[in-house]
Amino acid sequence: MILSEQEKQDIRKKYENNVSKDVLNHLKRHFPVTEHDWKLNDTIIKIISVNDKEYWIKGNKKLLVDKISLIIEDEFPSIEKSVLRRTVKYYLDLLK
Repeated sequence: MILSEQEKQDIRKKYENNVSKDVLNHLKRHFPVTEHDWKLNDTIIKIISVNDKEYWIKGNKKLLVDKISLIIEDEFPSIEKSVLRRTVKYYLDLLK
């Protein structure tokens, strides 16, 4: 699924005030995303790697937010948990 510019702007507006750029950069570096082309439906499946395990992004947002937040909360003690979780949600929404 490719996001249009309007969809990207809507996502940015939704999260514009409560996102940490440092956390976002960390997420981009440490949680790689791969795309797999599924020939049956001509769709592209995006998969994120968390602790050397792969998870589908579609349909697993809540699980991924919980897992990733627990992993990185020790690395960013000065950032509130709500901002941290919101940044993870923002990152996952951008990947859709």
